Amino acid sequence: MGFRNLSLLFLFVFDTSPTWSTDVQSSPFKETVCNQCQQWCGEGGSWTVFQRRMNGDVDFYRSWADYEKGFGNPEGDFWLGLKKLHQMTKDRSMELEVKMITKDGIYLVAKYSNFSIGPGSDNYRLTISGFSGNVTRDGFIGHNNQQFSTKDADHDRASWNNCASYHEGGWWYTHCGFSSLNGNFHKTGSNKGIWWQSNHLRFSEMKFRTRL
Repeated sequence: MGFRNLSLLFLFVFDTSPTWSTDVQSSPFKETVCNQCQQWCGEGGSWTVFQRRMNGDVDFYRSWADYEKGFGNPEGDFWLGLKKLHQMTKDRSMELEVKMITKDGIYLVAKYSNFSIGPGSDNYRLTISGFSGNVTRDGFIGHNNQQFSTKDADHDRASWNNCASYHEGGWWYTHCGFSSLNGNFHKTGSNKGIWWQSNHLRFSEMKFRTRL
């Protein structure tokens, strides 16, 4: 089942009348996207947003079951769910876009030409490659082929700690890695809060679509 229409996706996931969309007009990137649409929007192809952090009113320090199912409010902070991510990326060639705003108000975009999530039997392993964008450092470097971890399901490569507990959020951690967009929104400091390489963030949004 394909989800080219985001209103239909909303109906499928939350079983209620659609009250939102992922059109660029509703994004904090509105002015920048409108001014540089060819660069950041691409040409054609509907995007499916599966992660957003914008105000910190949803707790992302959650269990494996929560991350599988999904949680939050699609109009604000939310996570679509690992089961749905796998179902929607397993049979097609997908591309990923990560939009971010730093604590200093700098707008960043990372793009990946190849993106998919494996099945639950393999702990939703991440496949990702083809990095580009206006951010100079790849936050997913080393994360390719990593399984997902949460506070109660440790699948990272760090023998000294559970990275999901240390960073207070589920993610495809390594040792523990170079990014954590699902960490504690209200914390700052070295490898705390939500961060991408050395950038500490106040907004993040992850979305995918069929590769053009």
